[in-house]
Amino acid sequence: MHPNGMKIFILTVVVVFIAAGCTTSNPYIYKHNEFNRASPDFNRIPKDRKNIKICYSKLSTKLSDLQKMAQKECGLYGKIARFQEHDFLHCPLMTPTGATFNCLRP
Repeated sequence: MHPNGMKIFILTVVVVFIAAGCTTSNPYIYKHNEFNRASPDFNRIPKDRKNIKICYSKLSTKLSDLQKMAQKECGLYGKIARFQEHDFLHCPLMTPTGATFNCLRP
């Protein structure tokens, strides 16, 4: 391959990876040990929720959408959602920010 052709190929691959890294995903509820088959809660709906964590990207998600998601999930257990904190410890790169909501009895 011609040296200039190789440079163009490498540059193209780098640009594709950078563009893919800049895309965002929809917010979702983080489930600890979701893929751990040894977990006693594997593939089971929780009987109760004290809190939930929603992973999201600040670039594509409105805070009102997070509140609605949290309220819907906590509402399944007859509770209301109250924001607790943001963190960057549990969520993957495409949705790097985690918002934790407490599910409280009304």
